Amino acid sequence: MIWTIIINLFVLGVIICNGANDINVKIERHFPCSPSSGPSKENTLIRFPSYKSPGVKFEEIINAHGNKCFKLSGGKVEVFGKGLDGSKKYYVHLETRIGIHGKPERCVNADSDGCGGIGSCVHCDICKNMGGALKNFVEILQGGQPAKCHSEGLPKGSYNDLSLKVCLPSKKELLPFLDENSTRAQQLWDLFVSSRSKSGEIPLVVAARLFDRPINKLTTKELNDALHGKKIGMIGCHWIYATISQT
Repeated sequence: MIWTIIINLFVLGVIICNGANDINVKIERHFPCSPSSGPSKENTLIRFPSYKSPGVKFEEIINAHGNKCFKLSGGKVEVFGKGLDGSKKYYVHLETRIGIHGKPERCVNADSDGCGGIGSCVHCDICKNMGGALKNFVEILQGGQPAKCHSEGLPKGSYNDLSLKVCLPSKKELLPFLDENSTRAQQLWDLFVSSRSKSGEIPLVVAARLFDRPINKLTTKELNDALHGKKIGMIGCHWIYATISQT
């Protein structure tokens, strides 16, 4: 279920970084966070394989609606300790940066509960894929079938049958997230791409941190403490480095 972490490399990064329907995404590398940027070893309940792990692969496919999709599969997902309780709601904070040394992009267009949005945002109750229209671009599979989440949870153990299919929204589908006015949305889009793109490529860095407690209504100070201080409730973390280009 927690493969939802990875979706935002495509969904959130592509939302503000691309200006055409043909989107090229190259995964440079991805790996679990160290205790300095993620949870401590004793508090880690789930760890995803790195790009160097045997069997990890990306497959490009086209869905029934003509959207470009990527299927991430292979490798072992490790669940530790008490496992993931199926009765809990899980939250992900995605720290999205343009470039390794870039500052976190601010969160825009979150809903009234502080969920969803574009940039460095909190995504709520990820097992139910809450957070707006873009949820339909993600399908989590276990054994080739839609994965069960709240009903069963994930007991302690190693899993090699989890995979994720992510379909990239088109520019037409994404512009309304920047501004309701189509002209202003286009201007914002062009400005973002021109200010961040070098040689037609945009480097994207994402830190995806998983929590087993609500973090969507924390103050800025409280959220910063949850991410970088006491890290209460943080149970997993993964870094993703990619290059995005458009044709």
